[in-house]
Amino acid sequence: MKTHVNAIPKAKSKRKYKHPKRLIGFVAFSLVAIGICINLGLWQLARAQDKQALLDIKQIIITTLSQVTADTLHNPVSLQGYFDNKQPILLDNQTNNKRIGYHLYLPFHSDAQTILVNLGWLAASPSRQILPVIPKFTGLYHLNGTLSAPQGSPWLLGDNISTDKDNVLVVQRTAISQLQSYLGTPLKPLLLQLEPSSPVGFSKTWQITVMPPAKHTAYAVQWFALAFALSLCSGYWIKKY
Repeated sequence: MKTHVNAIPKAKSKRKYKHPKRLIGFVAFSLVAIGICINLGLWQLARAQDKQALLDIKQIIITTLSQVTADTLHNPVSLQGYFDNKQPILLDNQTNNKRIGYHLYLPFHSDAQTILVNLGWLAASPSRQILPVIPKFTGLYHLNGTLSAPQGSPWLLGDNISTDKDNVLVVQRTAISQLQSYLGTPLKPLLLQLEPSSPVGFSKTWQITVMPPAKHTAYAVQWFALAFALSLCSGYWIKKY
């Protein structure tokens, strides 16, 4: 007589991965990449909130240099005063219609304080050893424009400031702290960009643009979507590994 013995079910064996070190590396890389995308998305959202806060504040027209601080960036300006022609400043490597040249800056005195004013674009000479002729700006001027951050290249090739025999400063970047040491005059922390239609100065090729909050939000959505896509792809790859 045959007896039936119930078969004892075998315990399920744990899944073994062929290359565990490669898997660990991939998981670590995925987590870092996803974390970076999420952080960039959060940063863009914070930028959107900051920009919206700036837009919600009514921008007053600056009428005296005592009102100029780092927080008044992009505020409109209407000032009366006079230029200091002793030590002109030329910002190098500025283009206009594919021609290389400079932007001319002069200190502008108003209410016993000083700000650097961008007077526009001047063409460079064929020889880099010859600087453009800089006219004098004398008498009282009424200037209208917008407050701007320092201009120029963030990457410096050698010294930022060089001088020529006529006491002209040639700079790669309008570093306020450096320039006020050369000029021997305290300067406001921002620059004044004249209105393009201003009759004072030369060709004004700049266009001050401020990214709207909606664009920052759109970038944030893109970063979050990329983080989500990376999560799905990583999960699928791990499952199939």
